[in-house]
Amino acid sequence: MRAKSARTSIVDSYRAGLFLGEALSEIRPEIVFLFATVQYDDMGQFMDGLYDGLDDHRTRVIGATGDGIYEWQGASEVGAAALGIASDGKLEWYVESGHGVAGDPERAVHSALFKLELALNGRKPAFYYIVSDSLADGSSIESVIRDEINVPVIGGMAGHDNSNLARGYQFKDRKVMRDSVVLLAVAGEIPFEVYAFNSFVPTGESGVINEAGGKIVHRIADGDAVSFIENAMGKPIMPADQGIALMTTVPQYPGEKRLRAFEQDYLSDGALMLRGSIAAGETVQVCVTRPDDMRLEMQSLAACFSACRFEPLAALVVSCAGRKWLAGGNIELELEELTCALKRPIPLAGFPGFGEFSPLCHHGQLTRNLFHNMTFVLLLLGK
Repeated sequence: MRAKSARTSIVDSYRAGLFLGEALSEIRPEIVFLFATVQYDDMGQFMDGLYDGLDDHRTRVIGATGDGIYEWQGASEVGAAALGIASDGKLEWYVESGHGVAGDPERAVHSALFKLELALNGRKPAFYYIVSDSLADGSSIESVIRDEINVPVIGGMAGHDNSNLARGYQFKDRKVMRDSVVLLAVAGEIPFEVYAFNSFVPTGESGVINEAGGKIVHRIADGDAVSFIENAMGKPIMPADQGIALMTTVPQYPGEKRLRAFEQDYLSDGALMLRGSIAAGETVQVCVTRPDDMRLEMQSLAACFSACRFEPLAALVVSCAGRKWLAGGNIELELEELTCALKRPIPLAGFPGFGEFSPLCHHGQLTRNLFHNMTFVLLLLGK
């Protein structure tokens, strides 16, 4: 199996795509994971350039825009990155999409899954990779991939440059889409490891959500949501505060925890708008983190890699854009620690997104597939 990654800061849409396609063409990839920022003015031309460079219309593509890009050689606020993989026919790659994900996430995911199940014809994939429009409620997507898929699902929510949410795109082969979810099923034997990190530390007492609707939480522990957070922090909080989130746990599923970051603007009645819904009756606790905690967390990857059961061939990264903002906009911070931990160059690509999908590791076993905020997700692929 062969893999190669590449990145570009070329601003012309067609030439940027052409550069990436030509850079990957030497391995004749069967699948390309593509990540770009929204500064390209014509993503259709970008895809034309990519396929012209690849010179193979059979190559499958999955990916999304994000608040920057990651590639082994470095991270960037503007540009595009891609990871190509060729297995010489040992693996099969099936890519399908569902539309209208913002209005009906469950239906969109079921649509993509149904088409993938037909293509798989009864076979169980090794794992799924997912990208979705960030206007969707990731918690609703979680309800499908958590309860109906029993292999790992890894991926993230397509992003933008934090100035225009509607400009996020999802990629499926030559198609550039919005309001969609795209799923890749990988069929065949491939060693892989999934790592998910969120170094948030609980503070204050836990409380039950009394009133919530969608992404808006009104009341927690018989008080308004903002007061619950301020009581746990021991001080008033400002809309610009970073590194604060709500954590939910599920007692009957040990090891499962989800972080829900909140929007910067509070609502007038003390309610909070979250980046993923939490239902009334769930128990939550306030969690906090700092940039130094994130750095230490990334440094712990070295110990994980030393125990890896295979030689890493390639890597995919999805990190919450909120982690970058928490680090003062330093998009390089996590990538620098990751590449240092890996010790040797490997093909790598990814993006800062607006929500992450991944199981967690608990006592050596993976949990169900979950939706996260403020989380770093790494997928290592082996030979």
